[in-house]
Amino acid sequence: MLDPVVLMVCVAAVAIVVLIGAAAKLREPAKFGASLAAYRLLPSFVVMPMAYAVPVLEALGATGLLFPATRNASAALLIALFAAFGSALAINILRGNIHIDCGCAGFASASRTSEKRIGWWHVARVALLGIAAAAALVTEGPRAIVWFDYVTVGAGTLFAVAAMLTLDVLLANLPKLEHLRNS
Repeated sequence: MLDPVVLMVCVAAVAIVVLIGAAAKLREPAKFGASLAAYRLLPSFVVMPMAYAVPVLEALGATGLLFPATRNASAALLIALFAAFGSALAINILRGNIHIDCGCAGFASASRTSEKRIGWWHVARVALLGIAAAAALVTEGPRAIVWFDYVTVGAGTLFAVAAMLTLDVLLANLPKLEHLRNS
C-alpha cells in the first residue's frame, strides 16, 4: 500500500511533466517527426503519423491519471510509452547513434544552438517517470486525508516537477558542460 499523499504527488507530477512534453510535441509535430526519424527504428511512412499519435496518447494518459476511474489504464498506457521511449533511447545509445535530439520536447530540445545528444541519463529520466507512473497502480493506503496533506501534495508536486525540469536543463546543457570541463 502507498500513502495517499505519495500517490497524489506521483500522479500529479507525472501528469504535469507529460502534458508539458505532449503540448510541445503537438506545437511542432514536424520537429518531433524529425526526432523520431533520427532514431531509425520506424519505417519512414510511419514517422509522421506517430509524430501526431504519440503526443495525443501522452496527453490522454496524463489526463486519465487524474481520475480514479481511468487511473490504472492511463498508468499502463504511460508505462508502455515510457518503456518504448527508454528502449528506443537505449538501442540508439548502444548503436552509437547519440548525436540526435531526444524528442522529449522539454528544455532539452528548447535550445536550438546546443548540440543534440542522448545518453544514459535520458534513459534514467524515462525510467524515473515510468516508476512514478507505476505508483498509480499501487493500492492507496486507508489513511484519512487532512487539510495539511493537500499542502504537502502541492509542495511535493512543485518540487518533483521542478526537479524533472531541472534535469531537462542539465541534460540540454550536458554537451556544453562536458566541453567546458575538457577545455
